[in-house]
Amino acid sequence: MFELFTVLVIMGILTALAVPRIHMYKHRFYVATMISDLRNLSVTEESYFGSSDFYTNDVAALKFVSSPYVSITFVEADSTGWSATAAYVSDTSICAVYYGGAAVLPPATTKATIACQ
Repeated sequence: MFELFTVLVIMGILTALAVPRIHMYKHRFYVATMISDLRNLSVTEESYFGSSDFYTNDVAALKFVSSPYVSITFVEADSTGWSATAAYVSDTSICAVYYGGAAVLPPATTKATIACQ
């Protein structure tokens, strides 16, 4: 009986140590996915600008598809610049990027640099 209790206590301790680590790894994955999607969006948007001389917030015109569970929201898109945010359904973090003459979009405070909070 004592051995079973000891095994259960050890399993409980190991589980208590593992759960926060799993959450941290999932969070890192979510942020990496959002950053990847914003990088891909940046390339797509700049390519679109090269052929039409203006930026767009029309995802269909860009032929851009984000990763599953990532939502991309355009904040601004015109002939001078664009900005967008990315959010993952299962996470509270938000990533943002802005280009050209678009207004600063926190957490991104440097033009063409993706930042997350």
